[in-house]
Amino acid sequence: MFVFLKAQTLRLKMNHPKSKFQFNIFINLIRALFPNWNFFDRVAFSFELWFKVQGSTRWEAITFDQIRQPFGLLLNPDVNLALAQINIIEHFAKDIQDLQAINSLIHSREVQSLSTFKMLRSLIKLKLKDFEVPTSEVQFKVVAINPNEKIDLYISDWINVESVT
Repeated sequence: MFVFLKAQTLRLKMNHPKSKFQFNIFINLIRALFPNWNFFDRVAFSFELWFKVQGSTRWEAITFDQIRQPFGLLLNPDVNLALAQINIIEHFAKDIQDLQAINSLIHSREVQSLSTFKMLRSLIKLKLKDFEVPTSEVQFKVVAINPNEKIDLYISDWINVESVT
C-alpha cells in the first residue's frame, strides 16, 4: 500500500513538476490505510447457531470465538475460517427470509434442498466435535439477535450428524 501511495505522489509530481507537495492529496491517499469503523454499528440482526441433542430440552450455543495470536494482525487463518463459518449462517438466514417472503409456511424439503442448509449441516458436524454429544441425532436453530430482541428464525428437524457428508 505504501508503494502505491508513493507511486501516486511521484506521479503527481511528474505531471506537475513545478507544483509543491500537496498535503491534502497525501492525506486522502493515506486514508486508504485506515478502515472506516462505522460498519461495526448495529443496524441489523446478527445470527447465532444453537443445537440440542435428542432427549434433552437444553439448547447450547455453538461459538466461533478465537484465541488472539501475536501475529494475528498480519495472518490469522483461524479467524478467517470463523468469519467464513459465520457467513454461512448469515447466508442461510437470508435464504430462509427469502423463502418466507414467498410463502409464510416453509416445508422442510424446501429448506433441506438449499445449498446453505447443506453447508450449515456440515458446519454443525464439524463444530460438534468440540462437544461431547452422546447421540448422533441433533436439532439446531438459527437465532436472530438485535439489542432489543431474540427471534428463533429457523428450528430444524432432527438430523443425523454422523451421516452428513
